[in-house]
Amino acid sequence: MPKIENKTSIAILMATYNGEKYLREQIDSILCQTNQDWTLYVQDDGSKDATLDIIKSYDDERIVLVDVGLTRQGACMNFMSLLNMVESEYYMFCDQDDVWLPNKVEHTLGLMKQVENQNAL
Repeated sequence: MPKIENKTSIAILMATYNGEKYLREQIDSILCQTNQDWTLYVQDDGSKDATLDIIKSYDDERIVLVDVGLTRQGACMNFMSLLNMVESEYYMFCDQDDVWLPNKVEHTLGLMKQVENQNAL
């Protein structure tokens, strides 16, 4: 399976399954981040509700629905397969039922870079 090369600094990985209840609120919170240098990669695990319809309703090139035919993997393997498919400088994981504060990406990336600087060779 070929790797997906992320063109932004941050790949946000989201594994979904029957998440229609909270999914829109989570995606909207990601879209409102103060740091916009990210791409959201979503892989669904065979939802039977409107999860896929919600994801497809967003007309934003930063939201990528990854569909390679994998379903019923469970949350852990869904995230792991995304991690194996997407090549990026930085990764962030999000659950379908979270809501991120507007500065989460900016703050988290800052902390990651701080740790890198402290541990530079």
